Amino acid sequence: MRLTPILLLAPALLLASGCGPRPVRLSLPPPELATCADEPQAPELPAQDWAAALDTVMAVQRQRDTMMLGYTLAMRGAWGDCRAKVDGLKAWRERAGR
Repeated sequence: MRLTPILLLAPALLLASGCGPRPVRLSLPPPELATCADEPQAPELPAQDWAAALDTVMAVQRQRDTMMLGYTLAMRGAWGDCRAKVDGLKAWRERAGR
């Protein structure tokens, strides 16, 4: 009579064995996303005529400074954004074992 409980439990054991945990597979980002683009070109600055009147020289220099400030701030912002993304992706890939 002991054979009956075993026969009744056999299908349940077969069903339960299919419910085990499945290994988790990470989806990694492509390696192209782990690199930064080249830095942008510097702006074309107007020529400076140092022999001109002081007001003219100061106005041209102010224009040059403004152009360079915008370029420098944009470059630093782009670098910081890119660097943060690259570091994050590299850390993700390292934790995933690649």
